Amino acid sequence: MKNFFENKIIRKEVGNDTDQSFAGENPAPEQEKNQETDELEKYKQQAQDLVDSYRRFFMTFAKDVSLSFKISDEFYIDLEKGEVNLDVKWFSQKDFSQSQILWACQHELVHFCDLAEDEGVVKNFEYIKACARQTGQLILSKWEEKYGAIDPEFVESLNKQKPINPKKPDGEKMSSVERAAFDIHHTFYNIFDDIYVNNRVARKSPTYEKDEKGGKEVARLYQEKLFAGNDYREKPRHLQFVYALIRNEMVPTEQVAVGEDAQRILQQKIEFQGRQYTPAEIVENFIKPRKNNSTLASQRYFALRKTLEPLFNQLLLKDLEEWDPQKPPEQNQQSGQGENEIGEKNGKGNPFEQEYEDYKKNNPDQLNEEEVAAWKEKKDWEDENKKKQEAQVQTQENKSPEEKAQESQAKMDEAWCKQNGLKPETLQQFKKIQAQVEPYLQELSKLWQKIIFGSSKRLEREIEGNFKTGTELDIQQVIEQWPKIAQQKFEDVRVMKRTISKEVLIQRPELIRVRLVGDMSGSMDEEKKHILQQCFVLLLSSLREFNTHLNLTRSQTKSKLEVDTEAWIFGDEAQRVKKFRSEAGSEDEQIEIVKIFEKLSSTIGWTCDHKAMEKIQQSLSQADLEKIAQKKILEIVLEVTDGGSTVVENQEAKFSSKKMRKSVDKMLSEGVITRGFQIGETSKKEKEIFNEVWNDGRQESHGEIVGKNIANLLPAVASALKKYLGNIRL
Repeated sequence: MKNFFENKIIRKEVGNDTDQSFAGENPAPEQEKNQETDELEKYKQQAQDLVDSYRRFFMTFAKDVSLSFKISDEFYIDLEKGEVNLDVKWFSQKDFSQSQILWACQHELVHFCDLAEDEGVVKNFEYIKACARQTGQLILSKWEEKYGAIDPEFVESLNKQKPINPKKPDGEKMSSVERAAFDIHHTFYNIFDDIYVNNRVARKSPTYEKDEKGGKEVARLYQEKLFAGNDYREKPRHLQFVYALIRNEMVPTEQVAVGEDAQRILQQKIEFQGRQYTPAEIVENFIKPRKNNSTLASQRYFALRKTLEPLFNQLLLKDLEEWDPQKPPEQNQQSGQGENEIGEKNGKGNPFEQEYEDYKKNNPDQLNEEEVAAWKEKKDWEDENKKKQEAQVQTQENKSPEEKAQESQAKMDEAWCKQNGLKPETLQQFKKIQAQVEPYLQELSKLWQKIIFGSSKRLEREIEGNFKTGTELDIQQVIEQWPKIAQQKFEDVRVMKRTISKEVLIQRPELIRVRLVGDMSGSMDEEKKHILQQCFVLLLSSLREFNTHLNLTRSQTKSKLEVDTEAWIFGDEAQRVKKFRSEAGSEDEQIEIVKIFEKLSSTIGWTCDHKAMEKIQQSLSQADLEKIAQKKILEIVLEVTDGGSTVVENQEAKFSSKKMRKSVDKMLSEGVITRGFQIGETSKKEKEIFNEVWNDGRQESHGEIVGKNIANLLPAVASALKKYLGNIRL
């Protein structure tokens, strides 16, 4: 590790100052302040650079505790960034070396590891609060005994409940004396946590083992800064007890002096788990991490509550009995503070306030326990989410390829619907029906492949002459070539005919337009509407697929052919529910096809199919009609209905075939391929009307009565497409 054991980050050196008025004159106070600020900033920057350079080491050291360190202006945890902020002034005032700063970071990391590994740390906070409330009452009773009569306002202020965390005014509350008692009991556990943590750091980072340079740096830190001095006889007995244990552990080469009561307790044997131990032996066997294993916090705390904590409380009670409460000098209250603040201004009620203030100043753990608990809560939430994600990943890995594909498709479908303003249920309905017509889609797909990749020519068989050999004698050629025959010049004679095959170019349209017209009149029940939906999906999806294939192979086939579709529904009125792609301006025709389903659920009155046919006929421009006549456009209109044509006259429904027959005749005369399909159980009269429109008096039938078994509609429509498109080649 580069410069790891450099003694100081910055050596403070003050040279000659060019701004001094007189040689040797001390710098002005403002100048000294600026110089100290500059030095602190240099210390802060170098300390941050040091910490940053060991970021990867800290990650490896802490494993799953994802925290980073920032040299800052105070101690706190940034939960959002996962960043532990360390107060630069604290390190600077104690003149921490590089090695000691790195040790402090690892010390904090192990505290967080301890917290992450066992919820006993957070639970212990609640236990300490319970102890604090009891001890707080003892402390308050001593204050009341001396000042209750002469200064009840002061005593009342000590007992007033205030938020533990000023940042959370609605959070848990404690009085000043309870908070003071919390510091006492928390210090007890914190000292033993530090013993555990320091030994675990040494195990995880051998540089800090006792006999190594890093370990000696830590010992020097405790000896000179954190627990300076080795005579604790003037301190309260309960602090002598715990200070002696941690000081002897961290600086074993120097014994400490304590009073008789503390010394007696330190030498006392304690029975635990069937054996006798001194307090130091309890620390060695039950607090420090064991070989190749850590000691969980809940295990340590259990041992402490059964062994050392009762001894600590025994000494604490003796200290409290001898304590003579003394109010600090009264502060000037003209600054505007209210009566609720008097207790805080005049002291926190801690009988050993100065001792605990000194401990806090020197204690390397400067983070508030509530911040630590908040970090634990956040980490638990993150860990729980991580477990859920891992479980989801595992569940995902255990799924079959088919299940994974279905999930992936569902996500894509959801995103597609959101992007295009579609209801997911509409798409699901469409896809359900698409699956039902899949066999017919495959059949038509083969037709499109045949059109695209089949030959653009056909073979025709004809008999031709002028051959030496053949199957038939050409009499005319015999007459003409008789002189050669008479002279027996047979090599020059060609008087035989034979059958040959000729390639003939197949007529190719440039545009195929299919218009689908569906009956949505009141007589269409759910079963009929379902079949109609299937028909719409079959034709529109299949023809879209055909056009997609054309586009994909256009560079290969050089074909100009395109396929486009339009969709209509009718009842009292005709509605165009899908425009031709060339008119819609939509990049994805599939959107328009799926949207149709929003129109195929509710019926719309009488069977006025002629209105749809009339609008279609009117939409054909003169240019369209010329291209239809030239076979450049193949125009196809397919109607699916369940009954005869109806017109509304004088509010009475009457069957009539005249207008519809006229519309069909007009289209047929203009070269438009027009076909009708009647579905469902229909009356004799309805069949007659349908035949009047589509079949009667025609050389070729243009209407097909599918009948009650309306499932036959799909093969009938597919057959019609194959009939009219089967001979087309690119």
